[in-house]
Amino acid sequence: MDLNEYMRRSAETDQMGNQEEAVKLALLGIAGEAGSVVSEGKKWFRDNKLSQGLEENVREELGDLLWYVASLARRLKMDLNQVLEANLQKTREFWSSDMGPLPDYDDHNFPRQKFLRNMEVRFVEDHSGQMTIVRMEPLGELASRAQEEEQRKHKKAQLGDDLDDNSIMDDGYRYHDIIHLAHATVLGWSPVLRALMGAQRREVGEKDRVEDGARAKAIEEGLAAFVFNYLEPYDYDVKHIDWTLLKHVRRTVMDLEVSSQPLAVWRHAYEQAFTIFLQLKNNRGGQVKCDLDKRQLAFFNELQVTE
Repeated sequence: MDLNEYMRRSAETDQMGNQEEAVKLALLGIAGEAGSVVSEGKKWFRDNKLSQGLEENVREELGDLLWYVASLARRLKMDLNQVLEANLQKTREFWSSDMGPLPDYDDHNFPRQKFLRNMEVRFVEDHSGQMTIVRMEPLGELASRAQEEEQRKHKKAQLGDDLDDNSIMDDGYRYHDIIHLAHATVLGWSPVLRALMGAQRREVGEKDRVEDGARAKAIEEGLAAFVFNYLEPYDYDVKHIDWTLLKHVRRTVMDLEVSSQPLAVWRHAYEQAFTIFLQLKNNRGGQVKCDLDKRQLAFFNELQVTE
């Protein structure tokens, strides 16, 4: 049966009165019938076996639940077919495994203002002071690029500053630059990393001011801290990268070039970032390789790396 046809025919038995009252009763009915479905499941879990009549009871409760859903949708003038299609689109967007090619935010003719397609860094822990610090050392071609930038600033050649957790707790935030690397590798976007390696698009229209400027960098740093704190109660288990988190992420970057990226791509970025974050933390450092063409990061500990 077509869902909208069901919604029309269910109206024949809808006796819930005026609009405001009907919406309230429909919402309560949805909650009540959902509870009834769960109650049937409870019997199954409790007895560790399918009880007699379970399928029939669940079918009946689901039917009642759908009746209230149809009543609510009708009162709010919603098309149920469109509601379900939007839901399928939402879940496809979140769970898609096809990321496609990396967006080319570097479509210009200034090579030094582009991300390298392959980058390698080494995260090194330093315990010589009162606080454990981490420095991110560029390797290979990235080291040459970073060295030029640091010489311009009259600083030592490394990516960024020495970092500690900036917290009473030893939570490993000193390794949060892996999030920026994941942003660059999977999304092709990271104003923070651009600044560290001197790849701001200074000669590309408004890109330097708008996309690579102070506001964009502050947004990315805030985003990294937000995602880090969101996953902290779950010990950074990537299974908890959920729809709620990614909706906030998208809202945060809504005015930036990266805002058009599908939620699934953000999910892939953070799954890779926090998988490697835990490896870095547990191994007290290590080497990370970033392949922007494949949109993949890889971790190697010092024993796996041959110089």
